[in-house]
Amino acid sequence: MTEPVFALNDVDYTYRDQPALAGLSLSVNSGERIALIGPNGSGKSTLLRLLSGLTFAASGIAKAFGAPLTEARFEDEEAHYAFRRRVGLVFQNPDIQLFNPTVFDEIAFGPLQLGWDKPRIRSAIEEQLERFELTHLKDRPPHRLSGGEKKRVALASVLVTEPDVLLLDEPTAALDPQSRDKLVHFLSGHLGEGQTVITATHDLDILTAISTRAVVMAGGHVVGDGAVHDILHDTDLLRRARLTHAHVHHHANGSPHAHHHVHALDRDGHVHG
Repeated sequence: MTEPVFALNDVDYTYRDQPALAGLSLSVNSGERIALIGPNGSGKSTLLRLLSGLTFAASGIAKAFGAPLTEARFEDEEAHYAFRRRVGLVFQNPDIQLFNPTVFDEIAFGPLQLGWDKPRIRSAIEEQLERFELTHLKDRPPHRLSGGEKKRVALASVLVTEPDVLLLDEPTAALDPQSRDKLVHFLSGHLGEGQTVITATHDLDILTAISTRAVVMAGGHVVGDGAVHDILHDTDLLRRARLTHAHVHHHANGSPHAHHHVHALDRDGHVHG
């Protein structure tokens, strides 16, 4: 039986004296496309930080690629770099992630840290510049780019090292509709074959385009887990997790009627409600 990419069992984590993860259990297999959904404060971003080795469980068991996902293990430099080569995180706010003087340098940073030779680095950078339509911006400072451009640079700077696992925190947040659609189109069909992708999002209408499995979080633990189609049609679960919004209609006699509603984009970009 193949070892899960991530295996968490009864994990707790506290941030500033507040429980951020509470008894969370989750297993992720290689090649899965998973959406983490839940209201603000449900623990989605904290979970991504834990999966990326930026924070560590206070209790419970956390494993990545069959090995303990612990601070003690990361003190071993070889284990630390081996993990970093395999797992990439794109933050919700790209300004946290972008710090180099040009877009070219930003994308080059990861390969340089991994000690790639110059021809390989240049080839990889050119591939990412073309992939994300950034070639004309390669000499621009990242902090002067638009929100959508920054997101694309952040993605390129992570994907250039070809990680096995891509973690995305609210990738469509603060994007204009055109930039959002471009990003969703990329995520729906242009990532590496067999790559594991976990996306935290509030944007329920992109779920069917970017994922096949949805994990619903509330109060720092998993309250729902299943196929995206099934989760999106579980209106009671979505309502309890504060993930639906009410549409109000008026009957002919003038009386209002409210029903909970959620939209979803399929992989071709069509809206279903």
